[in-house]
Amino acid sequence: MSAPLIVALQGRVVGLHVDTGTVIWHNELQGSGLSWVALSVNDDWVFASASAARVFCLNRQTGETVWSQKTGGLGRATILLDGEKVFVAKSGQVDCYHCETGDPIWSQDLHKLGKCSVALGLTHNVVQADGKA
Repeated sequence: MSAPLIVALQGRVVGLHVDTGTVIWHNELQGSGLSWVALSVNDDWVFASASAARVFCLNRQTGETVWSQKTGGLGRATILLDGEKVFVAKSGQVDCYHCETGDPIWSQDLHKLGKCSVALGLTHNVVQADGKA
């Protein structure tokens, strides 16, 4: 079976069959907030964060929550994947987690420099902020 198309809306994430559009799974992201959802997807996992101070890792094939962690910021997230790390930025706070385990690696408070949306970038891997707080 091919990997599902991942759709996020109002605090939920849904996996759709790419050939038929049939819903394969959905995850309510308990405790995530009911607003916009930022996504980053690789072959194995879906990383999602809505407006609350939380990031989720879901199994891409089943939609089951693998782990969730508290983030240092609230609001619209920017998520960047790089190897075994996932970076999550929200309103001036950047957090780094281990992709597979969810263990926090580091956290950096940049509120003194700004509290709006955050763009993240590494070589050939950039996620732009969307201008929403």
